[in-house]
Amino acid sequence: MANIDKNQAVIDFLIQCPQIASNPLFFNLINAKDNNKQIITSANDKATDKKYIDGSVLKRYSFTVIDFKSITYNAIVKQAGYSNENVDDLLDVQAIVDWITEKADAREYPNFGDKCLIEDMRVLTDSPNLNGIDNSVKPSLAKYSFTIQIDYLDTSKIIWK
Repeated sequence: MANIDKNQAVIDFLIQCPQIASNPLFFNLINAKDNNKQIITSANDKATDKKYIDGSVLKRYSFTVIDFKSITYNAIVKQAGYSNENVDDLLDVQAIVDWITEKADAREYPNFGDKCLIEDMRVLTDSPNLNGIDNSVKPSLAKYSFTIQIDYLDTSKIIWK
């Protein structure tokens, strides 16, 4: 297994998450609707590449997951039979963060191929960011996001073993 498309590897990895598998997933472009998920790739600074004497290079792949959720303008209530959609939706997005963290703790990573050794994967926040509310659509949508970094050793140009 030589070169692997890292974008496809990340997609294949994320669709295993129950909260993502049961909803539409988009890559870099999206039709913003309730429960639609989006992966946005980040431009990774080449200055983060650390070169080693054997020809291998420590690299970073970063991407952001965005999750759109319909919102309600109901106050939070604590009565039997009532829940708050906004709180429940945030917990649903948090479950994705927790799933990725659990996979990282278990060292279960996307498959970047045999020329890349993943050293670390981490979500950069403990909880999703609320990036704003889109009131131009009905129902209004909250936009939640979090970024994941994957540090990996690229051994494709290694000169000895």
